[in-house]
Amino acid sequence: MKNISFSFSKVTGLILAIVTTTTFSFGQSEEKKVSGEVLDMACYMAKGAHGDGHKDCASACIKGGSPMGILTSDGKVILVVENHDKKSAYEEVKKHAGEQITLTGTLSEKGGVPGIIVSEVKAKS
Repeated sequence: MKNISFSFSKVTGLILAIVTTTTFSFGQSEEKKVSGEVLDMACYMAKGAHGDGHKDCASACIKGGSPMGILTSDGKVILVVENHDKKSAYEEVKKHAGEQITLTGTLSEKGGVPGIIVSEVKAKS
């Protein structure tokens, strides 16, 4: 009976170590780059509006407070989220409504909504 108890405690400890390590590795975030068109989410979600012909409207909507997204080349939309420690990067994104840019930041997904917490912006030439 002692051997079973001893083995059970070893197995339990091993499982606990694996779960703890896995939890911490999935919880860590690393910076990623995402490229695409800056969208105003109000017009995009309501009408699918984007592209060069929508640039002025996107700019006005974003200045008015519309949330922003990035439309990637594969058709995915990622919500742009302000980084509380680097607010200037989010403000820079606003200047590029309807334009192609590359964002660097932490990718996150909550409730099925993908987002990037932006820390750096680079306009495409």
